[in-house]
Amino acid sequence: MAENWNSYFCRVNDKLASIRVDLGLRSGVPDALRPWLLWVWVYFKRARPDGLSSQEEFAALSALEDALTAALGAKCQGVLCGCITNDGRREFYFYGATPERFDEMVAQVMRQRGYRFDCDKQEDRGWTQYLNVLYPSEEQRQLIENRRLMDFMAEKGDTLEGAREVDHWARFKNQKDRVAFREAAVSLGYQVRSEYEEAETECPCWIQVFREQQMDRNAIDEAVLRLFRASKSVQGEYDGWECQLMADTKPAVEPKPRWKFW
Repeated sequence: MAENWNSYFCRVNDKLASIRVDLGLRSGVPDALRPWLLWVWVYFKRARPDGLSSQEEFAALSALEDALTAALGAKCQGVLCGCITNDGRREFYFYGATPERFDEMVAQVMRQRGYRFDCDKQEDRGWTQYLNVLYPSEEQRQLIENRRLMDFMAEKGDTLEGAREVDHWARFKNQKDRVAFREAAVSLGYQVRSEYEEAETECPCWIQVFREQQMDRNAIDEAVLRLFRASKSVQGEYDGWECQLMADTKPAVEPKPRWKFW
């Protein structure tokens, strides 16, 4: 399975948390060959006021992650599936074939590093920690893909400044549900660009709506979540957005980007 690491923010025990997870594992989960959940909690030396890690510790924590991954991969056939950074610590979660020598290998890696840590293990044949805690919800995945697309635009020279038309797609099982979504979208200030049918699919009734809006991340996230929730409320599927790529305030030569990432 190809690695596909991504991250998102959420609240854990009512405190800000950053979760980094390998989305690439999802298609093979649960992995019957790795029924053991192995975790290591490392407490920061200099946490930020919000409980997340500071730039000062970035290199040390990255090296520690590499060392744990190598050691547990060799002795437990462990794979790192995700990390939670929250409340002054980083929690590393692995799934392995065996817990034998786990404590020994963790202690060996942590020796001389000067970090306080806890570690433990338990059987988790259903990979519930990965599926129910680490893996992002549908809405969180929408926000991850918003960031990915906006990062791509910035790499292409788009300053993401000013307002522009943004198009969104959604699809539905029948025309009645599409009409309900259309009314909701119009009430949010959108106009209909097109409606069409795609035969022999579970959701054949498509709609494309658009609105001029600012391109900052919060504005995009808010727009996407509202349309995502509107589509879900009538058993539809939100299918992504696009806008004109702008570089140096002029439209880019290449065609407008539009992707669905999952």
